[in-house]
Amino acid sequence: MNAGKSIGKFSIVSIAVAACLIFGATWAQAATYYVSQSSGNDSSTGQTENKPWKTLAKASTVKYAPGDSILLKCGDTWNEQLSPKGEGTPAKPITISSYGKGAKPMIDREDHKKDLVGIRLDDQGGFKIVGIEFNRCMTGIYGEYTATCPTKKFVWIEDCYFHDSLKYGNYKTYPKPRNIGLGICFFSYERKNRIVLTDITIKNCVFRRLASGVWTNSPDNFNKNASNIYNFGNMTFDGCLFEEGYQWQMGLRGVAGGAVRDCVTHDIGRKFRSFNGVAGAMFFRCRDWTFDDSEWGFVSIGLGSGDGEAFDFEGNCDNMTMRGCLFHDTDGPGFLLCCYASDGHPNKGILMENCVLNGKSKRPIGLPRCEIVNTTDWTEVTWTKTRFYISKGSTLMRVMDPEKDKKSKFVDCLVKKLSDACSTPNLAIKATATASSGQNPANAIDAKADTSWTAASASDQWLQIDFARPTTINEFKIKEAASSSIVRYVIECWDAKKSRWVGCFNGRGIGADFMAPIVARTTTKARLRIMQTTKGNPCIAEFEAYNDTTGALPITPGGYLIKKKK
Repeated sequence: MNAGKSIGKFSIVSIAVAACLIFGATWAQAATYYVSQSSGNDSSTGQTENKPWKTLAKASTVKYAPGDSILLKCGDTWNEQLSPKGEGTPAKPITISSYGKGAKPMIDREDHKKDLVGIRLDDQGGFKIVGIEFNRCMTGIYGEYTATCPTKKFVWIEDCYFHDSLKYGNYKTYPKPRNIGLGICFFSYERKNRIVLTDITIKNCVFRRLASGVWTNSPDNFNKNASNIYNFGNMTFDGCLFEEGYQWQMGLRGVAGGAVRDCVTHDIGRKFRSFNGVAGAMFFRCRDWTFDDSEWGFVSIGLGSGDGEAFDFEGNCDNMTMRGCLFHDTDGPGFLLCCYASDGHPNKGILMENCVLNGKSKRPIGLPRCEIVNTTDWTEVTWTKTRFYISKGSTLMRVMDPEKDKKSKFVDCLVKKLSDACSTPNLAIKATATASSGQNPANAIDAKADTSWTAASASDQWLQIDFARPTTINEFKIKEAASSSIVRYVIECWDAKKSRWVGCFNGRGIGADFMAPIVARTTTKARLRIMQTTKGNPCIAEFEAYNDTTGALPITPGGYLIKKKK
């Protein structure tokens, strides 16, 4: 049959054209565009690896369609902003990723003190950004959404590395100017209670040496006109690391619905002074979130910042559930429940289940030493099956403005002195030891102070203990030899169901004796993975494991320690 042969009044060609119009040109294939700073030319077509564009400016001139891809060449670096036009859909997002072999393509703006962005979105959704490095950008990925923006859906950010942007200024008038170093920011003006962007995923990303990692909405904590206003929805963090940052690494405001899973926030606030406090994470005016198997630790008040807690529900946070989370080694309290920043709305419907708090409260500023600071008894929070470790001179909870109507509850919790930890038999004594290098790893589990294991090199070393059968562990004790100077390590347990190692405690220094509580795990093997030393090779005298549920201190259902009668 000839292509133009008629069937009745219509030709086959005209039927095909009509079908394309009716069904939205579903026959059209998505396009792929290539960009290479090292070998590209903006006069090229950009649609093959052999003829890539050179600049992100050129890539920003095209209006992309759903399903299109913008691929940056691995190993190349741009000091430019990418502002892609067009929008994708959740089913067919516009993808920004890489091609070729080598290091992640990098957007390096070279001066984090200037208001320079890596990738910018304006009232756009339907994007998937994978495998890009952002260096010295004031903001790596910035999305701004106007008050009249209809609801946009789907922004997926995966396997990206954001680092080295420590600019910190007073940001009450943000975004004019933008003056704080961020990995990702989604911004709106909080004028109406309406969602402008939903279905946001941030997965397997690393945020290192940033003033803050991820922000949403206005950064003005004391915006008392924005209670119960939500501009973003359904936001998920999965497998992310926030490390060596200044202030809140999750600074989230106005997000309805979300999840934090398998994330670690570590070493925050050191060598830094904040004008309004430091916390590992700060959630404000958020609702309907779940937090699972995540960790916040080593939060410092640095050069004199306030607070210094691992986590902060700053106010107007409702229906927040945390399970299997660890909060530890803080200069301030382990946890802050606050409602001063909102117009008096307390946090409601908070559930803390099977969590561990070991906030050291070493250097409190203006607050009594405690594991939990609760600004008012009106906060609705239930702590269940949670372990608390109380440092010397500290207590479980302090309420700044006590009320007759008390809404904090403690159910089946264990509160004990930190000094009473690791009081049961050491489980490592009956285990066997192996190591990445060096001789005599068994010296680290023999309960002898004068023997030790020394690795053969300085970093990326591990010491492993193997148990004869599945063993439950909830505390580790590590003793470092005097000659050793470990500054970064992680304790991991083997997860048989996932067939992989799972981190359960991220640490900094060890010293002569360090106790690391974890959310209890049943495992057949555990290991100490040493990532960095100040100098020389790591040397471990003892690596001990415990399942210690002894030493409980009596408390009231409302969280007050019961003093023993003299």
